[in-house]
Amino acid sequence: MRSVPVIMYHHVLPEGGFIASSTKEFGAQMAYLAKKGYKTLTSEEFLAFKRGNYEPPKRSVLITFDDGWRDNYVYAYAILKKYGLRATLFVVTEWVEEASRVEAEFAALSHNECKEAISTNPRGVMLNWEELKQMSDVFDIHSHTHTHRDNYFPGVEWHEDFEISKNLLKERLGIESHHLCWPRGKYTQGLIRTAKAMGYEILYTTERGVNLPDNKTDAIKRIAAKKGAFWLAKNLFFFSRPLLGAWYAKKKHS
Repeated sequence: MRSVPVIMYHHVLPEGGFIASSTKEFGAQMAYLAKKGYKTLTSEEFLAFKRGNYEPPKRSVLITFDDGWRDNYVYAYAILKKYGLRATLFVVTEWVEEASRVEAEFAALSHNECKEAISTNPRGVMLNWEELKQMSDVFDIHSHTHTHRDNYFPGVEWHEDFEISKNLLKERLGIESHHLCWPRGKYTQGLIRTAKAMGYEILYTTERGVNLPDNKTDAIKRIAAKKGAFWLAKNLFFFSRPLLGAWYAKKKHS
């Protein structure tokens, strides 16, 4: 039995930094996947794999992006398209909605600067709905909640948060999303029950580990992207092998 590694990205920018890959690093990683013949799974293929209903090729990986930063469109989208690869993008629908109200020039900012700009210049740093539509030939779009549980705009209760996010994805993009990524990877068993009751079938964390075809969809493990193709090759080697991956995840946390 093999596991499918899930790689977690946030930003792709000219210069790398905190939770940001440089265009050179990301390009090298995607070139490696293409050269080695990796299949980048769609979100539905990954869900089918987890349920034991789909056996992906030996070399398979799920690429994910969190939040919905505009640099994903400006830089990552073109690189993925160049190599014929797919990815899944978890968007904060409130931020996308705010970014869709006005126009502004793209601002290639660091993660912390982007967070500061959400309330003052959301369009400068966030994707809008039209860009998400254009990116749908490469990206599957799913929920990263409506608010990310940040107080940039008026807050809502958790069940409202889930409902608004699902409804906006349906209204703006025609997507019936069953995939949810937890903000900052934080969740409780109570929140899992609430999310499942709202129609989310598979829940993504920031915890490192392996993903097996075991029909367990409450806590998908992901690996935060680091620098270059060598890092990617090493982590794909470990995390596609259940025993090695479990050992390596534990070793990195020790």
